[in-house]
Amino acid sequence: MGWSITQFRGEEIIEIALQMEESGKLFYEKASQVVADARLQEVLIFLAQEEDKHIQDFTKLGEKLHYHFLPGESYTGEYEDYVRSLVNSHIFNVNQVEDLVKEAKSDKDILQLALSFEKDSIILFQEFKNMGNQAAQEIIEELINEERGHIKKIGAMLKDM
Repeated sequence: MGWSITQFRGEEIIEIALQMEESGKLFYEKASQVVADARLQEVLIFLAQEEDKHIQDFTKLGEKLHYHFLPGESYTGEYEDYVRSLVNSHIFNVNQVEDLVKEAKSDKDILQLALSFEKDSIILFQEFKNMGNQAAQEIIEELINEERGHIKKIGAMLKDM
C-alpha cells in the first residue's frame, strides 16, 4: 500500500476501508458455512451482506473524496505509523480469514471473533472520520452506527449462548 509519509489522501483511506470490509465479508461468509446454530448462520449471512453494503458505501464515498489530510505530528510519519499499526493489528487480514474460521472451536469463538472485528472497525472508522471533510464524516458516522448495531446483535447472541 503506497501511503504518503506526510499526508493521507482520501483514496488511500478508502483503499484501507475496502480491504477491511472485504476481509469481514469473507469471514462472515466462511463462518456461516461452519457454524452449527441455524440462527447464528442467518446472522452471519446478514453481517456478510452488511459488509458488502459497506463496500459499496465506501466505493461511492471514494468517488467523492478529493482531499488531503495533514495530521499534526511530533515527528514525520507519526500518524502514518499509528494508522498502519491500527490496520496491521486489525483482527482480520484477508489472508488469515480461512485460518481463523478453521481454528475457531465453537460458535461462541466465531462470535467473539466477529465482535473483535466490529470493534476494530469502529476504531479505524473513527480515525477515518477524523480525517474527512463534512460529507465524509456524515457517511462514516452512519457506518459507525451500523457497526454498533452489529455489536449489539453479536452481543445478544453471545449472551444467549
